[in-house]
Amino acid sequence: MAPGARSSGVGTASATRRHGQGGRGATVDVHATLLPLWRGLVLYRVVALAYAAANVVRFAEAYVRPALGVGVVVFMAVWTLVTSVAYLRGARRLAVVDLLVTMGTTMTTVLVDDPARIASGQPVITTVWSAAAVLAVAIAFGIRPAVAAVVASVAALAFTRRALDAALLSDTQLLLVAGVAVGFASVAMRRSAQRLQEAIATEAAAAERDRLARDIHDGVLQVLALVRRRGPALGDPDLVREAAEQEVSLRRLITRGPPGLDGPDDEPVDLGAAVGATLPARAVLAVPPEPVDVPGGLARAIVAVVREAAANADAHAGPDSGLWVLVEDEDDAITVTVRDDGPGIATGRLEAAREEGHLGVASSIRGRTAEIGGTADLVTAPGQGTEWELRFPR
Repeated sequence: MAPGARSSGVGTASATRRHGQGGRGATVDVHATLLPLWRGLVLYRVVALAYAAANVVRFAEAYVRPALGVGVVVFMAVWTLVTSVAYLRGARRLAVVDLLVTMGTTMTTVLVDDPARIASGQPVITTVWSAAAVLAVAIAFGIRPAVAAVVASVAALAFTRRALDAALLSDTQLLLVAGVAVGFASVAMRRSAQRLQEAIATEAAAAERDRLARDIHDGVLQVLALVRRRGPALGDPDLVREAAEQEVSLRRLITRGPPGLDGPDDEPVDLGAAVGATLPARAVLAVPPEPVDVPGGLARAIVAVVREAAANADAHAGPDSGLWVLVEDEDDAITVTVRDDGPGIATGRLEAAREEGHLGVASSIRGRTAEIGGTADLVTAPGQGTEWELRFPR
């Protein structure tokens, strides 16, 4: 098997989508993703404003203060213009202010209309226009804030009507259904945008890695291959060995790509790739044909243990010895075996090393493994090499 080979076993409108060199820095404009919802909200609000204005004209003679009713509708028109422009430009936080302003506008009904008429079930002066603020909160923040906006809006309606009747219950149901539905759509569109952003980033990283791989292959690898071929003629076996190891390391790096150990603790990491990126160039790595995905925090701990075991083998077994690493993926655990065919460890040598202050085996291998609930079994004897069987629970 070749060394390192797998065996067969929400933002603003200015946050635009862009591609930097090699695709780095690609982002997705979340506001642009939600723009259809904002446009729908603006259209709804304009239509609802026309309906509210028609109601004022219709009931003007019955109002206690009809002039004030006209003034309220004029204010609603101005506020509709202001919020429409702001929402289309990405000012989603205005939704909270919008809700408060709309609640206050709804409650002006008690100053415009006769309280007896309001209590009898006559519509408030804002009518369905008031639902736009709830929808704005749903688009901007999602389902739970939308439900909170419904509660606040219904409280304003209850204060205005001074009655808990069937009309109020009907309005509550309609607001709740509309708010939850629009909030769900907003959340789904945001998640789609996030997945698209991750796909763009992955594609950009792959393109950049391919570009670097071509540059390395056409430059550094060619030079190392030349040194490896001509090294014997120069009488320098160490130069040949170093060139060969560096060539293998570079080929492994550009083939596997970055192991991704710098991400969050719960982000999945391919353990085989992560382990392979830290092994000495001469090591032979065998992993399952499918990626061994484990959480990033667990991957970092396992890699640290395997790296120490491989480093001990590299240091004590000698550069000419064989080094094999096997990764096994089981249902409830990950098993990593690190074996070399060096001289082995003499009886009592580990205890003596610990007393001398050398804590590589006691701390870095057994200690780290025990911290994550694993086991580290050592099999060795003079002249028979060394084998670590490291078992880590998932």
